[in-house]
Amino acid sequence: MNSLNIRHLIFGAGFVLLQIVIFRHLSIYDAEPDVVLLFLLWLTSKRDRTSCLLFAAGLGLFQDALLDLWGLHMFSKTLMIMLIYNFLPRHAETRLSIWQVFLIVLIASLLHYLIFMTLGLLVETYATDAYFYTYWIGNSIYTAVAGSLIYLLASD
Repeated sequence: MNSLNIRHLIFGAGFVLLQIVIFRHLSIYDAEPDVVLLFLLWLTSKRDRTSCLLFAAGLGLFQDALLDLWGLHMFSKTLMIMLIYNFLPRHAETRLSIWQVFLIVLIASLLHYLIFMTLGLLVETYATDAYFYTYWIGNSIYTAVAGSLIYLLASD
C-alpha cells in the first residue's frame, strides 16, 4: 500500500467521522448533506475505477458500522460509483462552472439516495413514503448545495 492510498484512506475515514459527528446534526427539515459522497466524487476524478470502488465499499462499510445500518451505505455508494464513474469528468483542463458541479453532484446524489432508500424500503428500515421523498430529494439537494459551496471555496 503506497502513501497516496494511506492518505486517501485517512481522509476518507476523517470524512466519515465528520459525517457522523458534525454533519448529521446540521439538518434542515430532516435533510443532511453526505460529505462521504462528496469525497468519493472527488476521488473519482483522481483515481481509477477499481480503487474508487474499493474506497466506496470500505468507507460505506465504516459508515454503516458506526450507524448500525450494515450494508446500506456500502452497497449504495459502491453501486453509485460503478454506474456513474464513466460520466464524471477527470483532470479537466478547464475549470468547471458552479452549475456544472451542482448538476454533477445532484445527479450522483439522487442516484445514491434512490438506491439507498430503495434498499431501506426493501429491508423495512424506512417505512413511510413521505420520508422517502423528503430524504431522497432533500438530502440530494442539500448535498449538491454543500458540494457546490465546497468547490467554490476550495478552488483557486
